Formats: sequence, C-alpha cells, structure tokens
Amino acid sequence: MSTKKWSVKKRQNIKEVVSTLRTIADQIESSNNITFDDRIVILPESVDTKIKFKIKDKQSKFSIKLYWQEDESGEAATPIVTATAKEKTGIPKKFKEMKKLMNESLINIETNLKNKSSIDKQSAIIFKQTVDDFRNRIKPEWLDSVSELEILTQNLLENLEKRKLPDALSDIRRIWDLKEKYHKIFK
Repeated sequence: MSTKKWSVKKRQNIKEVVSTLRTIADQIESSNNITFDDRIVILPESVDTKIKFKIKDKQSKFSIKLYWQEDESGEAATPIVTATAKEKTGIPKKFKEMKKLMNESLINIETNLKNKSSIDKQSAIIFKQTVDDFRNRIKPEWLDSVSELEILTQNLLENLEKRKLPDALSDIRRIWDLKEKYHKIFK
C-alpha cells in the first residue's frame, strides 16, 4: 500500500491556532471530514487518539494524533485521503462540464451500490462539491431546482454515511428524476 503523507506548517498567533483547531473540530463533528491544503481526509466513526506534549533540547511540542486501521465491523476503513473535486478535475468552467462531472460521479456511486461494492466516498465528495460549485454559478431562476438538488444530495450523503444502501439508491433515482425534470424546463 502506498503511503500518502503531507503536512502544513506555518507560524500562527494563538488566536489563529484556536481558529484552526475549531474549524477542524467543526468539520469532524459535522461530516467526519477534515479538509485542509485542498485535500479531504474522511474519518471512520471511531478513531484512536493520542495527545502528546514533549520538551526536547529546549523546544516544546504539542501534538494531537488521530489514527485508525479498521472500522468497528472489522472491515478496512475507507478513509482516505483524497483529492478534492477541484484538484482532481481542475474546476470545470462550463455548466456542461460540471453537469458531466456530476453525472459521472453519480453513476460511480450508483454502480458501486448496485454491485454491493464498497461505498465510493470519493465520488460522493466530488458529486457534493460539484453541486456546490454549480450553485455558486447559477442564474437566479435556477435557485429552486438547485435547492432541491442540494437537499437530495444531503440525504444521499447521510444515507451513504449510515450505510442505508436501499435509501441511498432511492435518493439517486430521485436525483436522476430531478435532473431530467429541470433539464427539460431549462433547455
């Protein structure tokens, strides 16, 4: 297995440190993700923690480590450091490209669910980020349709997280129906 490793090191005043830690804590609490340096780390439901303080050669060090190998079911966790949609795809500029990326990622999720494979978290992240990017670029008359898509996307992500696979497949069917409905309206 290849090793993926990177770090972000910068000088911050204490208020900036507190803000950074609070942001990380909020991300973990809301979505089991940590996003930094344009990467996403997806955490399993349970992790081992290690908090350490060390003084060596007149230099002090404080660290918080989260680590894991398997989830509670004994299966390999899917955590996974993954590139964000922007890094992986290079932020599509045109709506057509964004819609294509949404379709591809949704197809990947659906295919894995139908084949009872593991949950494709990377495709779910790409789908969510593309929906978010799409919303930031839309015309005002599209707001209602994108709001519906955002609600369905959130339902899908929650059902994937809770491993409610039949419900996730149902969400995907509703997303396809919604996309078809608004494609006809706005074309």
